[in-house]
Amino acid sequence: MFLKSLCGTGFTAHTRQNGLALYVRLGRLLLAVTINEIAKMAHVSKSTVSRVINKSGPVSKQTKEAVLSAIASVNFQPSPIARGLALKKTNTIGLVIQDIRNPYYALACWHVERFLRRFGYITIMCNADNDSEIEQSILTAMTNHSVDGVLVIGGEQDYSHVLEGDGVESIPLVLVDREASGRMLTSVTLDNEYGGQLAVGYLFSLGHERIAYVTSDFTVAEKQRLQGYMTEHRNRGIAVDSELIISLEEGQWHEGDLNRILRIFSLNHRPTALFASNDFKALQVLRLFRRNNISIPDDISVIGFDDTEIASVVHPALTTIHQPIGRMVELGAKLLLDQLDGGVVTEEKRVLSPWLVERESTRRIVG
Repeated sequence: MFLKSLCGTGFTAHTRQNGLALYVRLGRLLLAVTINEIAKMAHVSKSTVSRVINKSGPVSKQTKEAVLSAIASVNFQPSPIARGLALKKTNTIGLVIQDIRNPYYALACWHVERFLRRFGYITIMCNADNDSEIEQSILTAMTNHSVDGVLVIGGEQDYSHVLEGDGVESIPLVLVDREASGRMLTSVTLDNEYGGQLAVGYLFSLGHERIAYVTSDFTVAEKQRLQGYMTEHRNRGIAVDSELIISLEEGQWHEGDLNRILRIFSLNHRPTALFASNDFKALQVLRLFRRNNISIPDDISVIGFDDTEIASVVHPALTTIHQPIGRMVELGAKLLLDQLDGGVVTEEKRVLSPWLVERESTRRIVG
């Protein structure tokens, strides 16, 4: 038999444990070995081979040895993926983010993958490009490819589309930096409104009375930070000037099409400070102002939100609101693993608090 001629040649193998075939590898050559052939070599049934491989049923010692001997004769090594398909567990977690170009998401991915690796899981990351239709297709594909669960980071408030894909309802799913009202989903979020109040309150404490807010108004987090901006004005009895709130399309931020922001300097009573809805946007503002010879913080103070790693190394170093990104995404991953271990989809809401990190991009108003 050809299989016997390969004995002892040191090739490796993997299998689809759905009863169709085993695969053995010799160098770069992939050869199919059916379970029937293994069964014939061991003089047992196909189901017995499956029970031995998956340890899924009683088999006599003599029969088990015969099957293992046949497997060893072709140096067969069970594939983790194939075993996962048989046991309905693949040890893979789907990770959906919105925009990998944003340092926030890059850091979040690093934390998630590092955390899940400790528990024997691999991560499959997909970028949704801030597009709900793309996100729905990703979730459907992940479900069809049998990931054990899905972690979604960031995005729009309305998450109803997540349950519209085929089979998506059946898979454990946890949201981070995002909520789904009226849906039985676990989420880990930040108190973004409080963070917005922190940013604006800090600028007020430095003597700034005219504070601009720039955003894309895409994510719920950015909307909540705007709410914090408005709440802090109201609490201090200061009217909100709509001319100081500038919302650009998300694509404009990535393309550097930010000239609309410069109009704040032509106002009769121009702002002395600017609050950007996240660090990425704050860094784009720094770049815009530098190109136009606007000094920070001498001409205008700038504060961001997230405290990504790059915030501390740019010049001037960015004052920002710290979002505990690592803690948030690791907590989300842990809650997802808890669901997988318990076999039950749960609804749990965790809300963490941000804090201020003062650096060089803001200054006190003198006089």
